[in-house]
Amino acid sequence: EKLKAWNRLDWEIYSHFNRTFWERIDRAIGRERMRREVRALRARQAELARTCLQGTGSVGPKDIKDSSLRPLQHGGARILGYNLKQGLDPELERTCRRLVTPELQYSSLLYKKQFPPPPSETPG
Repeated sequence: EKLKAWNRLDWEIYSHFNRTFWERIDRAIGRERMRREVRALRARQAELARTCLQGTGSVGPKDIKDSSLRPLQHGGARILGYNLKQGLDPELERTCRRLVTPELQYSSLLYKKQFPPPPSETPG
C-alpha cells in the first residue's frame, strides 16, 4: 500500500489500462477464449523451445556459444540468453534465431530492414 501511495500516478495509470484491457477482452472474445489462446500460445512456445533450443532453456551470458545471440550486459543485471540446437535445417534455424535474438540486435535488424541504405551510385 505504501508503494501504491508513493507511486500513485503510476498505479492509477496501471489500474486504468488493466481494467480497460479486461473490459475489451470481455467484449471481444471473452475470458474462456482468452484462457484457451494463452494455453495454445504456451504450448507452441514449449514446442518451439524443444525444437530450437539446446539444453533446457536459458543460459548465463558466458555460456552463450554464438556471440551474435549474447545480450548486452549492463550494470549489475545478468541477462540470460539461449543456444540453438546444431544441425537445424536453414529455414528452421532462421526462425529459431529470430525467436532468441536479443533486443538490441533485433532492433538493429529491424532498423536496417525499415531504413535500408540508399543504393550506392556508381559512375557510368
